[in-house]
Amino acid sequence: MWHGIYPPQAIFSRRRFRKILLNPPKFEPGSWCGAGKLWFDPWDEEFLLTSRPRSAESRGYALEIYRSRDGENYSLIWRINKEEIESICNQPVQSIEGTQILRDPLTGRYMLYISVDVSERRWETYLMSADDPSGPWIGEGFALRRDKEYDSAEARDPTIDIVDGKYICLYKARAEGSRVVRTALALSRDGKSWVKMGVPTVDGREQPNYLLLYGSIMAGCNGPTLIGTATREVVKDAALTDTFAAYTIDYRRLNLETIFEAKWKPGSIYEHPTYPIHTYAGVACDSPRGRWLMWIEAVDPTTSKEPGLNLEVDRLLLYISSAKGV
Repeated sequence: MWHGIYPPQAIFSRRRFRKILLNPPKFEPGSWCGAGKLWFDPWDEEFLLTSRPRSAESRGYALEIYRSRDGENYSLIWRINKEEIESICNQPVQSIEGTQILRDPLTGRYMLYISVDVSERRWETYLMSADDPSGPWIGEGFALRRDKEYDSAEARDPTIDIVDGKYICLYKARAEGSRVVRTALALSRDGKSWVKMGVPTVDGREQPNYLLLYGSIMAGCNGPTLIGTATREVVKDAALTDTFAAYTIDYRRLNLETIFEAKWKPGSIYEHPTYPIHTYAGVACDSPRGRWLMWIEAVDPTTSKEPGLNLEVDRLLLYISSAKGV
């Protein structure tokens, strides 16, 4: 019998392609959807999905929230464009990228984290909150700013979850004038005020010059556990990967301990054979149905010119991993 967290290896090995979750706004190079979070709200027993539509001309021009009762069929319930976000945060917003949604356990309010390009590829993460995911949403201020040397150019694309009442965040960090990208760690008691812990080591060693982790953070016996993707390669200015992985987050020693890594082999015709995933992926436990939901932002092999920024077409795909009979 297994103990602790349900083994990430089992979630990965049992996955089967289910369906297309979201299509991009159009099927032209540079048109994407995704960069969000699929999350199960245990209070209302519904699934929430965030996505940013993008085009080559407008980059990330909006943020959308979808709702589902079964985890497979989603309806749009709220949408905001970057001009509206700009007026709320009182900063120029040139593009939207990674987003996260969850619910504060003290107040019951929904928390929405939005990565925004505020100044010529300088990224920060803004926070909004609401009593209902369909709105109205109000601005709470910037949650992650570019205030450390290691994130002076980018503090964005977070993975945020709550474990043992503590908000835990892994996010993309890049220093001004550098092409080195690392995954940094931050902690919070309320989801609003964050303490940046720094750039963790991986298995006791310094991170490589490019490491972007994205996924979902679960509670494990050995500590919070990230399950998702590890991206180490940039192809024509796009961060692409074929690596699914899990890490224990030791925030006291500032280290990520590898649980496992595996190559993601496409299970559908909608994934590029060499670079199936454009960074963003995650898992959600669908315990009432005895399964895990896995989603990826997939690089389409047919409508893309080739993998790369403004060359590819991305859509959201859903995989199902059965947890029954184990």
